[in-house]
Amino acid sequence: MALQRLTVILAVLGLASLAAPAHAQGTSAIRPATLQRTTLVVGDMDKALDFYQRIGLFKTSDTSVTDTSQGGVFGAADLPLTADSKTSRLVILKGGDAAQLALVWYDRPQLPSARGNLVGIGIGDVIIGIEVADLQGAYSRLSQIGTRFQRSPVRFTQTTADGTGQTGQHLLAYDPDGHMVEVTQMDRR
Repeated sequence: MALQRLTVILAVLGLASLAAPAHAQGTSAIRPATLQRTTLVVGDMDKALDFYQRIGLFKTSDTSVTDTSQGGVFGAADLPLTADSKTSRLVILKGGDAAQLALVWYDRPQLPSARGNLVGIGIGDVIIGIEVADLQGAYSRLSQIGTRFQRSPVRFTQTTADGTGQTGQHLLAYDPDGHMVEVTQMDRR
């Protein structure tokens, strides 16, 4: 269970090559990939942006476009949108590493949520993993906006692939659109 959790977190952070050596993944010819960005479609950009900034991510770009702008609505030519949106907004967030979290909003229609039931998670859901330096501070800031927590901060120990253990604390929270976010603070040795 701990190894599966570590593999998911490493994959989200773009470090999947650390989870298992290339020969264990089936081929030694494949070079490690770098996760550049994860994009979430959101229903309320301001609420989503506030949530992720309270965790500690910062905005690197914020672009709003219309169907009459050069290039048109973000992704309209390639993504299977449920209707022709007239406006989109794309906000790129970063933390202390190279990976980015993008939030995209469309004006219409309200896109159906793949989440469905917000009580549990299942196939097709995403868990965003974010490491912070001050978990209690992030917890406090998220509590101020009424964030729904699956788990308040607790300590954990996980065994890594090389058999060593890491300790820290984490919480599980739902962002305004129901995406689960694991916020972790690792103990430093």
